[in-house]
Parts: sequence; structure tokens; C-alpha cells
Amino acid sequence: SSGINAEYGVLRSELVSLIKECLGGDPVAAEFILLHLISHVYGRKDDVMAIGKFTVNLTKCPTTPGFVECLSTLISSVTEKTFLLPLTISNLNNTKMIPSKDYKANRLVSGLLQLPRGSQIILDEMSLQPGQLKPAGVENLKALGNLISWQKLAYDFGFNYNIEFECDTKVLIVGEGKSLLPSDVVVPLSPMDPSPDYPSLTARLSSHALIPKLSQYLTSVRQIQYGDVSGDLQKLIEDDFVEERKKDRANVTGESLHRALVVTRLYAMSRGHREMQASDWQDAKTLERDRMNRVLAGGS
Repeated sequence: SSGINAEYGVLRSELVSLIKECLGGDPVAAEFILLHLISHVYGRKDDVMAIGKFTVNLTKCPTTPGFVECLSTLISSVTEKTFLLPLTISNLNNTKMIPSKDYKANRLVSGLLQLPRGSQIILDEMSLQPGQLKPAGVENLKALGNLISWQKLAYDFGFNYNIEFECDTKVLIVGEGKSLLPSDVVVPLSPMDPSPDYPSLTARLSSHALIPKLSQYLTSVRQIQYGDVSGDLQKLIEDDFVEERKKDRANVTGESLHRALVVTRLYAMSRGHREMQASDWQDAKTLERDRMNRVLAGGS
């Protein structure tokens, strides 16, 4: 709606500042969570690679009680279909995550990961303790990994017969250390205020007056039909890449360029832009550099 379009900048800032409050005042991590919330699978390369997925692994999270609840309350209030999944050995071993065929009853038994398109999973690894994974736990972990990497879920029809279905499920992984599960970006948290009063913050965020508008904003920017990068901008990006690579061959690679472009696309969409502008590339590049500096400093 045109009213929302005119307010993109304001609503974007509001949402980032609310996420930032949940994260103890960390502006970099708040931006990455915003980009994650906007992301969705918009294509497939060779029918395999899911284009548009953007799994974030938030690390160095505070063990302060109420942290995960605060973040998941905010995300679920602005995003439909949000599921919080505490990743514990017991949950992995005992939860039915993969849909399967029950031949006796002749019906498909649903699994936890069988979700509508556009769903959001928050994987909470904060209480993950060492333990023994049973075969079912190993299968569940594998299914989570495939969902994140390929955005596919294999339905179990028994007799070693699986059928893969395509998904569009956002996965945010929250933990102290780097997850065993794959992700597109690892974002080490660096809070200014490591222990806010989470229960009162949670109550305030969930009843925030702007929640309906922020929810509309996210729905609206997700639907932006994003155009191709112009020739001038392609040249700017290539020149930047060549310069950066001269300075740091180890970390400036084809993969890091691809990641920077994914971040820039989401960044541009978050501002309501239908095509990348030079300022989107510069700002997203700075954001990605800040994140990489944390990771390289042993931040995960």
C-alpha cells in the first residue's frame, strides 16, 4: 500500500531499533536480523540451489534468562507462523520432525518441519548440552541441515523411499558458540548492555503500538520485484572487489563477493528499493565488513 511505501524509512528504523533493544543495543546484529526477516526463496538454480535463503547464526548470545523469549516474542509479533524450537538432545531424539506415511492408517503423519511457505523457525541452542543422539535424533539433525542448506524436506514413505518437497522456511539459529548446523552468515553478538530487564522489555515490545505497521512493512518489502544490477553499478562492484582482493586475498573471495551481493539485495529491499543503488552497496558492504571483523576476531 502506498501509505506504507512512503513510510519505509521510518518503519525500517523503528524495527531495527526494537530488534536492537532485544540484542542489548547491538546495531550490526539488529540489521542482519532485519535482513533475515525479509529474506525468502525466490528461485532455484538447476532445480537444486535455493536462491534467496538467508540463514543467520547469532552467536555469543547472553545466558541472561529471558533473552531468547524476548527475541522470539518480537519476531513472532511481526512475522506470521513463527516457531521456537529449543534444540536439545532430548528434543532431537524424541520430536517427530519429518513427515512419514502410516500405511496401517493409510495417512501421512505430519512432522514439525512440515511448515507453510514463509514460516520462521528460531532454533534455540542456548540449552544444548552434550549427550547421545539416537538414530532418530541423527535423522532430525540431518533434516534440519538439509532444510537450511537446500530448503528441501524429505518425506519418509518407508522402505527406504523418500520424496523431497521444496520449502521456504527462514531459520534463525541462536546460541553461545557457532552451531553445528550450516548457515549463510555467522553474526557474533556484541551488546552494549549485556543484561537488560528482559521480562519487562518483552512485555513492552509485544504490545508496541507500531507492531501492525511493522508487520505490514515486512510483508510489503518481501514482495518487492527486485530488478537486475545496472551496468554502472556492476563496474563499481567489480572495481571494489579487485581493490579489496589486493588488500586481503585470504578473505576476499568469489564466495565473499556473492555473500555481499545477497546482503546488498536484502538491504536495498529493506529500504523499499526495486533495484540496487550505489548507497545500498556501500552501506551493505560496511555492514558485512563489520560482521566479518567480529568473526575474524574470534567472535563466533
